[in-house]
Amino acid sequence: MNPFGPTVRPERLIAILPAIFLTLALVGCGSSEEAMEEEFGAMPGMVPAQHLEFKIDSLTNENRKLRDQVDAMTTENRRLTAKTAELETKVAEMTAAQAAVPVIPPAMAAPKAKGRPAVAPSPGGTSGYDAALAAYNSKDYASAIEQFQALINSGSAGSLADNCHYWIGESYYGLGKYGDALQSFKSVLEFKGSNKKPYAYLMIGNCESFLGNKEAAREAYTRAATDFPGSPVAAKAQAKLSKMK
Repeated sequence: MNPFGPTVRPERLIAILPAIFLTLALVGCGSSEEAMEEEFGAMPGMVPAQHLEFKIDSLTNENRKLRDQVDAMTTENRRLTAKTAELETKVAEMTAAQAAVPVIPPAMAAPKAKGRPAVAPSPGGTSGYDAALAAYNSKDYASAIEQFQALINSGSAGSLADNCHYWIGESYYGLGKYGDALQSFKSVLEFKGSNKKPYAYLMIGNCESFLGNKEAAREAYTRAATDFPGSPVAAKAQAKLSKMK
């Protein structure tokens, strides 16, 4: 008979030691001791062994409560993680939907190249000529060539025949077919008094330059600069000559 009361069974003590250590680690040794003293200090009549076993039971219950709290926090964390993933998915879907909507910019006029004539509707309002110009402005060069050539072949171009030859040349030039463009620009020179002549000389110089004919290009630029000193292309032609020296 133990004079200090019943002893704590060794197997019970070993089984609950991890719970004791975990509890002490979570709440801190100092605070745990104070809490235990505060909780058990006012229990008179307890023998040391009973006191210790009571403390062990209390720590075991406290450990169970802490584990329950950890489990609850883990569950809440999983719920919040799932909610965040759901929101991120919705944001991604909305972003993808907005990106799929085509943005249609307002119609813009084709920029006018420096030193080259402005593309304007025909003064006589010739619908076929205007349609061909529209094709050129939209960079549908093949269609523009076909339409301008049809006007020339049918004889309906009238006083705009030199313009048709010029824009055929510009269309070939846009396609990178400099040999064909050169022939069309030279055709413009056959029209006496054509207001496209200075531009045609400038473009002849450009075509000859691309074809590697530097002397022919120099001659064409010189004609554009000297024969038409008051034209808008004179300065452009002179700049080309300066770069060739």
